[in-house]
Amino acid sequence: MKSYSHLWEQFVSDDNIKLAIANSSLGKRDRTDVKEIYENPDVFIPAIRAYAENFTNRPHVPKEIYDGISRKRRIILVPWYEEQIIHHMLVNCLKPIFLKGMYEHSYGSLPGKGVHSAKKRIERWISHDTRNVKYYLKLDIRKYFNTIPHDILKQMLQKRLHDERFLKVLFEVIDVTDVGIPIGFYTSQWLANWYLTGLDHYIKEELQAVYYVRYMDDMVVFGPNKRQLHKIKESIEAYLKNYLGLTLKDNWQIERFTYTDRNGNERGRDLDFMGFRFYRNRTVLRKTILIKASRKAMRIGRKAVVTIHDCRQMLSYIGWFGCTNTYKIYQQRIKPFVDMRILKKKVSRYDKTKRREECGTQVRIPIQQSRLPSTKAVSLASL
Repeated sequence: MKSYSHLWEQFVSDDNIKLAIANSSLGKRDRTDVKEIYENPDVFIPAIRAYAENFTNRPHVPKEIYDGISRKRRIILVPWYEEQIIHHMLVNCLKPIFLKGMYEHSYGSLPGKGVHSAKKRIERWISHDTRNVKYYLKLDIRKYFNTIPHDILKQMLQKRLHDERFLKVLFEVIDVTDVGIPIGFYTSQWLANWYLTGLDHYIKEELQAVYYVRYMDDMVVFGPNKRQLHKIKESIEAYLKNYLGLTLKDNWQIERFTYTDRNGNERGRDLDFMGFRFYRNRTVLRKTILIKASRKAMRIGRKAVVTIHDCRQMLSYIGWFGCTNTYKIYQQRIKPFVDMRILKKKVSRYDKTKRREECGTQVRIPIQQSRLPSTKAVSLASL
């Protein structure tokens, strides 16, 4: 296993700080604290570098949200903006290291490897190899983010990263909670994905799973018979317990995947995964997503003024309809209430206006003429 050193220099470099500012400011450049740093990154680089050298977590208030895809209520921590810059600086350094050894069919919160990429891959397996997609094992990890042991995670990172100053900042971010890693931190989604990389290779290379896909902590293994999948399940459970300090949920399933019998009747069980329901000859949306999209369309249809938030939310639902066999439902429940062309034009005009405002502001206030304090006086704590 290759190890990496001299990460600190890259971590606090001007280019990395500028990139972290640009990425962390996306979607919130109207905020005063964000706007000031985003429009004058060179002025704030010394202050951000000093903050990184003495980084400590700020107090956080847990917040409860509802995840519509997984149908769960989750507790998240929302980092302060200056913390978000540090998180992006860390991930910019970790990203190429983590991606290098990551399993090719690990999806979720990774560049170019989201829900729709995983869906296409599963559909390809289903259509091209009926023999090895006869049964499926579906399983996930119990309270994954909240139960990742810090000691094991840190040991794994220390084996790969040999830079004490860099690790000190990374460990400080990890230690914001006593156990587990917080949902809501940009670093968490990368650490969570990377933490299971060893399990991915174990399943493919040692357990010889023909088809295996993981979306964060949700896993699906296809196989030609139940006996093989039961053995794989037991081995995964043992690996999680012995090497990663994790446990499987009790709701794991081993099912015969859908097929058509001699009389033309559909038998077996579809695969409910990532918000989709996979069948042998089609893919549809999970019922709860259909209901939410339909209700959203009706609410928009009753509104006199449709907000940008409404437009974006409705268009995101349409992305789900567009890649599944649910066009008839779209025609019945969505199309009568909303005009997608109008929503797209409204979002497009809004985005163009925002880009012009940002570019115009940056041209009108060059860094040299900025009225912000001198670099010696700039402090993130003052924002």
